[in-house]
Amino acid sequence: MSASLDSDLDPMEEIRFRKKHGAMWTEIQKETHFTFDELEQIMVIFFKIQKRDEKPAGHDLISRAHFRDVLHTGLGMTDAYMMERVMVALDRGTSPFVTMATFAKALSLYLRGDLEERITYAFTCYDLLGEGSLRRETMYQLMKKSLAKASRDDDVEEAVKELVDIILKRMDVDLDGVINFKDFHDSVVKTPPLLELLGYCLPERPAVYSFLATWCPNWRKM
Repeated sequence: MSASLDSDLDPMEEIRFRKKHGAMWTEIQKETHFTFDELEQIMVIFFKIQKRDEKPAGHDLISRAHFRDVLHTGLGMTDAYMMERVMVALDRGTSPFVTMATFAKALSLYLRGDLEERITYAFTCYDLLGEGSLRRETMYQLMKKSLAKASRDDDVEEAVKELVDIILKRMDVDLDGVINFKDFHDSVVKTPPLLELLGYCLPERPAVYSFLATWCPNWRKM
């Protein structure tokens, strides 16, 4: 048998854990950027959370609250408003629990995701109405939430309106008055810093490096 996944796990717990979920991990791995060994380490994190979580018996789930704790404390994603949108983008269901697959794919996105994946994810976070396009009102709401925290001025209305106008001029490629996915995609591919222009929905690189150093110190260098 390969080296122990984690020294804090009882050996018999680890054996049962591997036996129960090994086949599932093989399928999950295909939808991530992890090797199988790396995915095992990610699943150990999941298992540690699961052990202290209250969950339906027989289900391989953790609570959304504990998953958000991982994103908050482990990856520095602290924007409470945007976290609601993050959960929608990662898991469109209404269950208060997160599956192994969602957990693995989320960490794959945050730790190894390419620009195309991040564009799709960010657009979903910003598409508050699920219409496939970002209207002026949607962008106004997102920008107002962001600026209200960064500014001491209670009246940010005009500043937000001006920024939305600038964003539309910059990203509304087909000039139809809204930013559809193609507009967003093409603008970000051309200018990657535009990716999180409407709100921070991804961990910053220092947080990613810190997470890897803490939880996955034996991984190959990214």
